[in-house]
Amino acid sequence: MVKFEREKMNINQYNTLQNRFFNYVDIFKEENGDFCFSLKEKLSHINRVTENALYISENEKWSENDCLIAKLCGLFHDIGRFSQYKKFKTFSDNKSVNHGQQGFDVINSNNLFEGIDLNESQIILDAVHYHNSLQIPENLSSKSKSFTNLTRDADKIDIFFMLTNCIENNTLESHQDLLWNLPMEGPNPIIVEKLLNNSNALYSEIKSGTDVCLLQLCWLYEMNYNSSLVKINENKTVELLATIMPKSLEVEKCVKHISQYIKHRLANN
Repeated sequence: MVKFEREKMNINQYNTLQNRFFNYVDIFKEENGDFCFSLKEKLSHINRVTENALYISENEKWSENDCLIAKLCGLFHDIGRFSQYKKFKTFSDNKSVNHGQQGFDVINSNNLFEGIDLNESQIILDAVHYHNSLQIPENLSSKSKSFTNLTRDADKIDIFFMLTNCIENNTLESHQDLLWNLPMEGPNPIIVEKLLNNSNALYSEIKSGTDVCLLQLCWLYEMNYNSSLVKINENKTVELLATIMPKSLEVEKCVKHISQYIKHRLANN
C-alpha cells in the first residue's frame, strides 16, 4: 500500500479543505439547488466567523500557516449544524444534539481531513468540538487551546454582530428570536450583580430581552484576545446594545462598567 505524506498547512491544503467543506454542505441543498433560509443564514454566519478568525489571527501577528488554520477553524466550526437541522429542524442543542460534538463526528466520519498533518487536523477538530462548550478541557495541547479560544472569540463577535446589525438597520422587530422573543423589561438583579462583578451569567437566569443583552455583555470578560475586543469596539457593540435596553440606573451602571473594563484592558495590554 502506498503511503502519502501528510502535508503541513499551505494555501493548496487550505483550498482542498475549503472544497471538501462546500462539497459536504452542498448535499443539504433543496431540490431547487439552493439552501433553505435557515441554512443560508447559517452559511452567512460561518463566512463571517471565518473572516473574524482571520482578523484576530492576523492582528495577533500569527504566522501565515497559523492564520490559514485559524480560517479553517472558523469555516468548520458549525459544520455540525447542517445534519443537526436536517434531522431535527432546529439549531437548539437542548432540543437535538450538541452541534460541536456533531461537527467533530461529521468531520471524522466523512474523512474530511484525510491527508492533512495530524497535529494540525487535531487542532481544527478540537476547535470544532469545543467552540461551544461552557469550558474547554484542561488536557488540550497549548496550541489547541489557542485556536479553540480564537474560534470561540470569532463566534461570539458574530453573535454580537447579528444583533447590532439589526439595531443599526431597524430590523430587530423581525428578528426577535435574537432576544429569545422576550420583552425588553427591567434586568434580572442576579445578572446585573454578576456583570458588575466581572463574572458570567447563566442562560437559566434570563427573564427578558434585557437579560439577553447583559448576559452577552458578560461574554466580554471571556474574550481571549485583545484583537477581539478591538473588533467589538469597532462594531460599537456596547453602545448599540445600550440603545435597546430600558433606561434605568442598573442598566446604566452595567454599560458604564463594561465600557470601562474594555478601555482598561486595551490600555494595559
